[in-house]
Amino acid sequence: MTRQKNPLLRHLWDYGVITVSCAIYALAFNCFFQPNNIAMGGFTGIAQILNLFLPALPVGTTVLVMNVPLLAVAARKQGAKLLVGTLYAIAVSSLMIDAMALAYTFPPMEPLLASMISAGEKEVVAYGGVLLGLSVGLMMLKSATTGGTELLARLLKYKLHGLSIGRLCMIIDVLVVLAYAVAFGNLNNALYGIIAMYICSLAMDMVVYGQTNAKMAY
Repeated sequence: MTRQKNPLLRHLWDYGVITVSCAIYALAFNCFFQPNNIAMGGFTGIAQILNLFLPALPVGTTVLVMNVPLLAVAARKQGAKLLVGTLYAIAVSSLMIDAMALAYTFPPMEPLLASMISAGEKEVVAYGGVLLGLSVGLMMLKSATTGGTELLARLLKYKLHGLSIGRLCMIIDVLVVLAYAVAFGNLNNALYGIIAMYICSLAMDMVVYGQTNAKMAY
């Protein structure tokens, strides 16, 4: 029986994709953002700021706690399916962030390489941004998010129809990154974070919407 005809196989597949996406998300954060002190948007970025002043607070656990009120609102707006998937994604990604940080400390690299790197003469690829956008986009395809920015963007989408989810995420993330710059007193790394968040939004929209470019002639 195919995955589409078997509800159990379909759910196993969906949650398998979400789990892999959570692992990519945790890897992007621990490998590219945290060791290089690059600002990350959303609740994870806020957790970075709190971790600066209270190092005893793990980033992943802090993200999990902050998402609880937002999940309560989302449950009324978007139903149980998104709530269950998002709860799973938030819990797994948060645990993976903390577990990965405990298991291995990634060495810092050149910040620009962590944010973006040249891949050919005409193409620029963001390591951290692309991995982040890929993971979040895959979760959204399975009716889940890591909470924070992505979940808030879905809620704002009800009011702001003209903006894509990726663009809404970028706006929220930029505000968090600016707060990061004030807290850490490091404008350069905040700017690197904005670059990564912008490319993350492009990658996210590519996964969620696909190629939507079109031209019309009258």
